[in-house]
Amino acid sequence: MNFLLPLISFFIGNAKSLFKEPGIAFTQQLVLHLRALTFVLVSTIGSLALSCVGTSLFIASLAGQLDKGEEFQITGGMIVYLVMTVISAGVLIYSLNKKTWLKALGFVEKPVAPKQSGALENAVALLVMDYVEERQSKRAKTSEAS
Repeated sequence: MNFLLPLISFFIGNAKSLFKEPGIAFTQQLVLHLRALTFVLVSTIGSLALSCVGTSLFIASLAGQLDKGEEFQITGGMIVYLVMTVISAGVLIYSLNKKTWLKALGFVEKPVAPKQSGALENAVALLVMDYVEERQSKRAKTSEAS
């Protein structure tokens, strides 16, 4: 049972006793990333398994209804299997998302910088502003002369 204590303390969050003082900050970051990665991996595998089980049970209950030869009725079991499949498929889609894995590994997505205008756009903008300023100065001169 003593060999399970380090493993249990790792997942509970009390892993400080396993490591010595100099590398404690590094090991804490490593433990945090490993926990997040383990959580994402377990949720991915678990939701994949549950979606497969839910789909197979739904198909089995649907086939059982069709084999009876009686009138088709939607049962509570069919609804539960279908809901289990949909929820686990949603979790699977979320856990397979690229952002989820990058977040678990500790990579922060950089915010997208606003698009910089090109040199041609700057040149056209300067020409237009020059034209507008020239027109304003001509109007000011004509209004002063009058």
